[in-house]
Amino acid sequence: MRSPRARRAVQIAAGLIGLALIALVAAALIPSNGSHGGNDDKPFGVARVAAHVNPANQLPEHITKVVGTNIPAKKFGAEVAAQEDQGVTPNGQPTGDLVPLPQHVFAIPIARFRHYAEQWAAHLGRDLPALRDALAAGSRPAAKQAWSVAWSDYLHLGAVYGLLPGTLDRAMDGLPETISRNPHAHFTGLHRIEMGLWTGAAPESLVKWVALLQRDDIKLEHLLPRVPIDTLDFTLRAHEILEDAQRDFLSGTDVPWSGAGVLGTAAGIAATKELVRLLGPLLQGRDNTYVEVQNWLLQLQEVFDKVRSEHDGTWPTLTQLTPVQREQVNGTVAGALGALQDIPGTLETAPIPVFPKIPKASG
Repeated sequence: MRSPRARRAVQIAAGLIGLALIALVAAALIPSNGSHGGNDDKPFGVARVAAHVNPANQLPEHITKVVGTNIPAKKFGAEVAAQEDQGVTPNGQPTGDLVPLPQHVFAIPIARFRHYAEQWAAHLGRDLPALRDALAAGSRPAAKQAWSVAWSDYLHLGAVYGLLPGTLDRAMDGLPETISRNPHAHFTGLHRIEMGLWTGAAPESLVKWVALLQRDDIKLEHLLPRVPIDTLDFTLRAHEILEDAQRDFLSGTDVPWSGAGVLGTAAGIAATKELVRLLGPLLQGRDNTYVEVQNWLLQLQEVFDKVRSEHDGTWPTLTQLTPVQREQVNGTVAGALGALQDIPGTLETAPIPVFPKIPKASG
């Protein structure tokens, strides 16, 4: 029996012999490059796999600039990167992720919103008699409720505000330049009735203003089918309706007597949702604007529905809002406006203009 030392020696010797055999096999498999006396006819030689190529350009024309630009090929990558950082293409055109939309694609949404506005003008015409009757009966609570319905009807017009002749809009929904108990004689319309109802005027004395409103509403119904609606104005309304509600209604500026800012904003939300619905087919697939807007409008509607339910199904006045409710309303309106303001840019109809470069100062 061999000693442990003898067995260890035999094992080491066997290992060295194995390594030597591996080295011989590897040497036999390594291809020859023909530069160290190897056989140049071996099929896997490096010289055959990567034969020397003539550097001369074999094309009939030697191209040195990237097609469509004046940038040398060697500098193309660096210049494009620099220009994109500055927001321009290699040709100097400002970059944009979206192809401008042709004007004609807005014809259907505008026509449908016009029809929507006509329907709300007709709603107003049907609801004004209830206001007139409540005033004539001397019922202040019933008249206040009927006024709220009529005013909400008018605000649902949404995207056509500002497009009407100034005299008509001012006659129906205008405020006096200086609010007082004795405003200018030409102060008429919904806010004239509001002032009277919430400042103690006899309801019967306000009936005459409803008669003027009914006359003006007939003018409105005849005008809406013909009022021009510009594409840019139409897309801007998507955020301006709610923007104006935030500034004029939630602040109380345009509802100084009734405080009905929540009601006015709710009508603005409804008009905004209708406008976004009609613009939806044009917005889809252009950035993530449509999804963002829909998410925020859903949250906004939920907040307003919750506020209304917490006040027994009626719209509270601004002073009736709790601090938590006011915070939720203001915060969600601000979030929705942040999403809505992207709509005009998403629906741009003209390419970004190319601005001339500022010439370099001469030495």
